[in-house]
Amino acid sequence: MLPLREFTQEKIERRIKLILIVIIGVFLFILVRVAYLQLVEGKRYRWLSRTSHLRLLPLYAPRGKILDREGKVLADNRAIFSIGVVPGNVENLPGLLNSLEQILPLDVDLIKKRIENASNPFRPVTLKKNVSLSKITYLLEREEEFPGVVILTQPVRNYPHGKLVAHVLGYLGEVNKEELNSSLASGIELGDLVGKIGIEKVYNRYLQGEKGGKQLEVDAYGRELKAISCKDSIPGDNIYLTLNLKMQQIAEEEFGKRKGVVLIGNPHTGEILVLLSHPSFDPNLFAQGISPHVRDKLFSNPDTPLENRAIRGEYHPGSSFKIIVATAALEKGKATKNTTFFCGGKLRIGNRIFKCWKEEGHGWLNLEGAITHSCNVYFYQLGLKTGSEDIIKYAKLFGLGQPTGIDLVSEKKGFLPTPKWKKKNYGESWYPGDTANLSIGQGYILVTPLQMLGVINALANGGNLLKPYLLKKIVDYKGKVILSNSSQKIRKIPISSSTLKILRRTLRGVVTQGTGWRAENKVVKISGKTGTAEVTGRKEPDNWFVGYAPSKNPSLSIVVLVEKRKEERAIAPEIAGKILARIFNSIQI
Repeated sequence: MLPLREFTQEKIERRIKLILIVIIGVFLFILVRVAYLQLVEGKRYRWLSRTSHLRLLPLYAPRGKILDREGKVLADNRAIFSIGVVPGNVENLPGLLNSLEQILPLDVDLIKKRIENASNPFRPVTLKKNVSLSKITYLLEREEEFPGVVILTQPVRNYPHGKLVAHVLGYLGEVNKEELNSSLASGIELGDLVGKIGIEKVYNRYLQGEKGGKQLEVDAYGRELKAISCKDSIPGDNIYLTLNLKMQQIAEEEFGKRKGVVLIGNPHTGEILVLLSHPSFDPNLFAQGISPHVRDKLFSNPDTPLENRAIRGEYHPGSSFKIIVATAALEKGKATKNTTFFCGGKLRIGNRIFKCWKEEGHGWLNLEGAITHSCNVYFYQLGLKTGSEDIIKYAKLFGLGQPTGIDLVSEKKGFLPTPKWKKKNYGESWYPGDTANLSIGQGYILVTPLQMLGVINALANGGNLLKPYLLKKIVDYKGKVILSNSSQKIRKIPISSSTLKILRRTLRGVVTQGTGWRAENKVVKISGKTGTAEVTGRKEPDNWFVGYAPSKNPSLSIVVLVEKRKEERAIAPEIAGKILARIFNSIQI
């Protein structure tokens, strides 16, 4: 029997030998495997290393739809084929582009810049959008001749009604550096399309969705070997607007080819039901990338079709402003409904003669008669009695001289002149003639049509200045409402019930027996105020009608502005009457 110490030593030696055998075995296995891979499979793996590439294929998210208040589509998407190139999979880019130029018209300089600025060499850079199926087939049949070229299926914007709602919807354009660096650029990359104006811009982050992608292994000819990973895209949210498409179509038909604006709103909520700006443009031109020639033609058009006149057009309000002058006079105790002035067709103020539109004059008139017949001479005298300070004060209370806050970009604020402003900018004092001009909505004052909709809304709803809005709700791709809008009151305008009663009775008289008689119809009773604004430097005046209907319980407010009116007659009230008659005759309000 071995001593305990010798037994332990022998056991340790056996274990060491066993470990050495295992190590040698593993080493021999690795050696044999390496030899196999080098000698037997080496040629295959060398070929794979030269010909296999990674490719990141984006899965574009369908942009959310834009719909009217009843769910009628105003903007959706359609699929197109595009040609792209993966920079990291191309050895001879100039040669490849030269070959593609024989098949497709390409802006090679622009493409080279895009490729140079590409953040990921394995993500396709779009070369040409909306490629015909025949060209796609040609490239697929000869894919070995075009290494690195990929066929992309992309959703592009579609505006089924073309020009009809263009200024509300806006259009898409390629993202620029400023937009990429903004706080709202999450998920946006160079080459992506984003909203440039209108609803497309304001709610771009909801509409754009979230891109997905595939990570693929492809051979030297771009053929897919296997999918490594995949992430599905998430569609953009759907935007429901307050617009009523049927009303918009009626307004378009009745307004015809004139220049100007039609606005229809809900006077109790601030919702915009119709926003028409003429002339207009087709946003489909921008959907696939507009050509420089067409873009330059649009932007240089003297009729400015891209300009949203409803929020950016600044005009003299003409006699429609007399509503505010009358309110200021009544509320400040400078006049009553029975205050009388004489109109002989003209009035001398200082060393100037100020005329009425009616050459022979209106004779003696009280306030209601002066509003009904829109007597300028009466309002010259009323304005001088009231004073420019109180007139401007009430104009501000009605929302003039400041943006309305509508959910559109680049809204202008109009202009309210003051003696201090005139002194600073012209070095002149404020004269009585300036107050006279202001009293009939002429001179320096400028308003936007949307501001005038706010004015008439306040008279229709009892004195509330409301924030106008276009967004009704936002619904995600699962059908869940993630945001909804509601009425917002900016302020209660200090107008007494007696003043409101006088004004509302008088605005009905404007249509039944005054300057707005062409708005009268057999379908619905309308109240409103006309305005004709002279513009220095041209013969054609701007023609206004601001009103609401029905007269007793208003449910709709309306502004019609005809810019550079060609007709001899006051056409704006006539257009308003036809639009409202058709709406109340065919649509459940």
